[in-house]
Amino acid sequence: MAVKECPECHGTGKVETGEKECTVCKGWGYVPADFKLEDKLKGYRNLDYFGVDEEVDEIPCPECHGKGTVPVYDTCPTCGGTGRVLACDICGKIKGPWEPGMETTWVCPDCLRNYKVVYILDKTCDYEDVEVGNVYKGTIDRVERFGVFVELNPHVVGLIKRKDLLGGREYKPGEEILVQVLDVRPDKREVDLIESALKNYKEVVVRKEIPVTPIAGLSKDMAGKTVRIQGRVTQIQVTGGPTVFTLTDGTGITWAAAFEAPGVRAYPSINVGDVVEVIGKIAFHSGEIQIEVSDMAKLWGPDAARVRQAIETALDERAQPKDVGFLVRSEVLEKLKPRIMKAAFMIRRAILEGRPILLRHHADTDGYTAGLALEYAIVPLIEQVSPDSDARWKLFKRRPSRAPFYELEDVLKDIIFMIEDNEKFGDPFPLLVIVDNGGTSEDIPAYKRIRAYGVPIVVIDHHDPREWVSENKAKVDEYVDVHVNPHHVKRGYYELTAGMLATEVARFINPEVEDKIKHLPAIAGTGDRSKAPEFYQYLEIAKKAKGLTEEELKKIAEVIDHEAFYWKFMDGHGMIEELLLLTGNLQRYRELINAIYPEVKEKQEKALQASLPHVKSVVLPNGIRFNTIDADLFAPKFSYPSPGKLSGLIHDHFKEKYGEDSPILTLAYGPDFAVVRASDGMAAYGFDLNEIIPKLQEKLPSAGIEGGGHSYAGSIKFFEGMRKEVLEEFAKHVVVLKKK
Repeated sequence: MAVKECPECHGTGKVETGEKECTVCKGWGYVPADFKLEDKLKGYRNLDYFGVDEEVDEIPCPECHGKGTVPVYDTCPTCGGTGRVLACDICGKIKGPWEPGMETTWVCPDCLRNYKVVYILDKTCDYEDVEVGNVYKGTIDRVERFGVFVELNPHVVGLIKRKDLLGGREYKPGEEILVQVLDVRPDKREVDLIESALKNYKEVVVRKEIPVTPIAGLSKDMAGKTVRIQGRVTQIQVTGGPTVFTLTDGTGITWAAAFEAPGVRAYPSINVGDVVEVIGKIAFHSGEIQIEVSDMAKLWGPDAARVRQAIETALDERAQPKDVGFLVRSEVLEKLKPRIMKAAFMIRRAILEGRPILLRHHADTDGYTAGLALEYAIVPLIEQVSPDSDARWKLFKRRPSRAPFYELEDVLKDIIFMIEDNEKFGDPFPLLVIVDNGGTSEDIPAYKRIRAYGVPIVVIDHHDPREWVSENKAKVDEYVDVHVNPHHVKRGYYELTAGMLATEVARFINPEVEDKIKHLPAIAGTGDRSKAPEFYQYLEIAKKAKGLTEEELKKIAEVIDHEAFYWKFMDGHGMIEELLLLTGNLQRYRELINAIYPEVKEKQEKALQASLPHVKSVVLPNGIRFNTIDADLFAPKFSYPSPGKLSGLIHDHFKEKYGEDSPILTLAYGPDFAVVRASDGMAAYGFDLNEIIPKLQEKLPSAGIEGGGHSYAGSIKFFEGMRKEVLEEFAKHVVVLKKK
């Protein structure tokens, strides 16, 4: 190639012309041991770097390295400071400096006199790069009755008419042939050729210097233009036709289609995660830009490192969320802002680099509102960034979880599905986002499994993590990338619910979604019976935005919990949006609420009245009213309301009868579980379910005790054969509680 590194300055564009006194050390060569020169000492961990003892007063100057002088440079006269020169392709004689936009192939006059030259068109060249009169080496593409088509490179083809063939041999596709150009018409993509009988020649490769185009700079008016892009492969899909590579360079995402044979994997040595350079023409697929690849090469060493760093820098800059503040005044939210910003950053970055997002949420009102708030922020950005019209279905999945933690059944499904997607469609492993769930030590076994595949994890939860390794770091934090939880800044503050937190995170991800989702925190707080100061501010927002009263919010929450019971592992798509007033179809919303809510209340009342006669309610010597019921014997099975919901209904019945401030504790138990509810009056006794469970585990290590939740609401699991011992031990802890 004629363009090469300048031999005089070795590509630097400058040459040393002398020396001058170092301005840092004033020619002494040494500086004080504690000297700092901007970022010159960045990364120096100690004075051992200089080979000196830490007790010395001076160290070698970091600018001149102890010489006392520094070089003086001037512009290189050979390359004019560009670092590159244009040289003869045959003898290497330098013509002069080279800059982008200049010719890249040159044969000096001496070589033209002494040699016959045959040119070879590189894949970067097009019809406009073919010159009349030049002789080129090509390959026979096909033979027709009227002549022979010759391929000069993968996208430049010319015709030798039958009369212009030398003859004397059989012409077969795939054979090399020398041709001379009679005429070229770039606008019609036509070249007229004659066969050449040239012998004893020198070959010169013609390669066009195509500047790198950022993916964000590709546009539909560039159709047919040859471009060069550098980026990272994020997906590879083998179709019935070409192999389609999805690429990102940090500025955007595009497709590159390479054809080997129908259904055959092109460039099999290139894999997801590799940094590549692609040269090809801009075409279209399903109305979106797609590059038809003429050449794709994996970048190595410094080139790969440079491109990879550029991608990371561009993605980091674009993913940085804007600080939009919060919908409400909250000291807790302000303290959580760094975590909220990081969660938003990680989600935005996954979107920008084309990484799938898997969102898991608890299957209750708080969980659904949290999940939908994030979905409404994420999906529009995916559709905006990805060239695939089906991207929202391929790159975003929302899955509810029945358990209040990331149980093994769920994580194993997620791992199997993501491996299948990777093997079938070349999808990278997803970013896992868990909301209203995932924030306790009970989630660690699941995280250990999915992290083995390098899956990054974002958690937005309000449950007490329970186990802490330091003042503001929970044990579960060691297994996730970011954990947004009010307990980090205010222990015991679970009433700032996941739906509230996720809505605020969603606004940082995509500020444009605010008006659509700002009423959701009020629904979430109503479903979780929040009494946080923030909740009452969210109530006012919901009232102004959607005209929702507290009574209407309660109806929405009850209906969602009812429908979620029957959706089970389905995500409720289509219907949940209606119930959360996200579609704008008020008529359908009212019809659904009016149809379902009376049914919900009827089922609740029927189950409550049937169960109350079987509730054992006693007032303990310490003044606590302790209600118990065997939910296995006296509660509906496999139908609504669930044992957990029924325990809440029973608990509410006694609260209405004796008052919220009365110390009331309700326990509904089954063969291997117990559901606990406590009134506000239990605060005077210092009741905290999350403190009792570890004591039960310590007392009964063979009972297989697990569980938790909020301080006043949660569940306990245990071995069925140890039920009697667990319940008795729990009762003992309640009996000894004393009013403060």
